[in-house]
Amino acid sequence: MRKKKNGSLVTRRDFIKGAALGALGIALYGKDGRPFAAPKSRSVPFAAENPQSTVVLIRDEKAIGTGDKIDPAAVQEMIDTAIKEFSGEAEVAKAWSKFFRANDTVGVKFTRCNWMRVHTEQAVIDAIVRRVEEAGVTKDRIFAQDGGLPVTKCTALINVPSVKVHTLTGIAVSLKNYINFTSQPSKYHAPSTNLGEIFLFPEVKGKTRLIVVDMLRPYFGPGPQINPLHRWNYCGVMVSNDPVAVDTVCLKICQAKRNLFRGEEWPISPPPDSIYSADKNYKLGTSDPAKIKLVKLGWEKDILI
Repeated sequence: MRKKKNGSLVTRRDFIKGAALGALGIALYGKDGRPFAAPKSRSVPFAAENPQSTVVLIRDEKAIGTGDKIDPAAVQEMIDTAIKEFSGEAEVAKAWSKFFRANDTVGVKFTRCNWMRVHTEQAVIDAIVRRVEEAGVTKDRIFAQDGGLPVTKCTALINVPSVKVHTLTGIAVSLKNYINFTSQPSKYHAPSTNLGEIFLFPEVKGKTRLIVVDMLRPYFGPGPQINPLHRWNYCGVMVSNDPVAVDTVCLKICQAKRNLFRGEEWPISPPPDSIYSADKNYKLGTSDPAKIKLVKLGWEKDILI
């Protein structure tokens, strides 16, 4: 088995060991092993009929300072820049108004995981709520919550997860973030191949306008107990509206970090089969990197993808 010297890429061979790992290999590489598609033009929002999904990844080394202190201004700037790129609009206000109107009721679904304690940073939540308000949505029509978010009332959702390798689902990003919309979360933990089902609930289906991923300080190690050595300052934000593409990119970054940390292959376990299933069984987006237009902006050091 061969490996890149910097450990930043996962070999296809590792992920075709058995049916489950084979599915993961397809999620990372596509059926024919093709890499991520190169961005050819300014991004446009994903639609099911489009041949590509767009994912915008932006990083700023100044987003996290001494003592892991988050810089809210840097976070706001990253999110605004990513949204402009994703929407194809040159102005912040027009970019956000492309997704939300004054008559919307918007649910901002973030992550507050009391078990693994890898939360969505408040600076990310505040930045999003601020721009939704400026798009004309009044405060009483914005619900920024984890548990208890009144999804039935909402006409639009923003999926705002953190990023962590998860001891039950392999990885927890945008697909896992909606697990609070069901009264039976344990049903979607083991196995996790049915996580995509939640996106098709009548009160959820078709409402996700944006996904804004907090990639400031992801967690790449095993759980459930958090090891501080396995959390790192990636200083990033990701924007898309394809949850499968988002999780595919985040999986690749976390796997690359694990390999780099160990100096050898350190496969994520259990395999995050929810990604492949969300694509093939629930048709929520694409897990084929060749159909993902990955736009990378900002700080490039140790980007791992």
